[in-house]
Amino acid sequence: MAVVGQNDAIKRWRRLCDTIQNMSTVNLGEDKATQLARIERVRRDYAYFVEYYFPHYCTDKDTGKIIPSAKFHIKAANEIKANRTLKAVYKWARGHAKSTHMDIMIPMWLKCQKKRDINTMVLVGKSENNAKKLLGDLQAELQYNKRYIRDFGKQYNAGRWTEGEFVTSDGCSFTALGRGQSPRGLRERENRPDYIVIDDLDDDELCENESRVRKLTDWVKEALFGCFGAAGGRFIMVGNLISKNSVLANICKIRNVKVSQVDVVDKNGNPSWKELWTKERI
Repeated sequence: MAVVGQNDAIKRWRRLCDTIQNMSTVNLGEDKATQLARIERVRRDYAYFVEYYFPHYCTDKDTGKIIPSAKFHIKAANEIKANRTLKAVYKWARGHAKSTHMDIMIPMWLKCQKKRDINTMVLVGKSENNAKKLLGDLQAELQYNKRYIRDFGKQYNAGRWTEGEFVTSDGCSFTALGRGQSPRGLRERENRPDYIVIDDLDDDELCENESRVRKLTDWVKEALFGCFGAAGGRFIMVGNLISKNSVLANICKIRNVKVSQVDVVDKNGNPSWKELWTKERI
């Protein structure tokens, strides 16, 4: 069964790679000045960065129009970029692109800055296989996004998401971990992690067991957080609050952790991501 599941995941990944290549078309005839101006803009303007490099995520399938990033997407990206030792939890509603931004777009934005702002990323999921699939989405972009490659050069070098790790041509490494998995090797590397993102760690079964939740919270706070070197790094957690007895709830209680909560509708009953979610769609 595991082999069948992996085969399905590989087929899905190949379809994603095809979609990325087909939708990230480039204008080979553009002049150098236009390209340099765009590069300068995308490095400072996150909303434009997302719209230009990720039309496959931003295009409305019904209308064919680009769906702009929400204000909370832009705010989160800017605060992550501005603070190299940020500790934050992003509790955003389902369908509000928290994984897409935190696992893919923001790391790629940090990577393309004039002074590269990410070196070693660790992506943690509720299982190792889940984390690998999430990592595969990032590898697909770095390996096949023609717009990103044209502006910032060849990215992929070696490794594979199915093995839980890959590296880029400029020496960045990206690793997948399942919850509770030993991060010992990460602590022994010359370059310690400087961007750790935990994606949907909790599930209903886990939250029914207070002892397991407490043990996994300790793992996050001690083993995982201990992967950072002396310089520290960005520590991001994303997910939904499915129970008061959850790892996410426990991490939110830590004094120096910033918590960003975005519900489907705001306090006035209006969609929080109005560019995508109308009241009728909700």
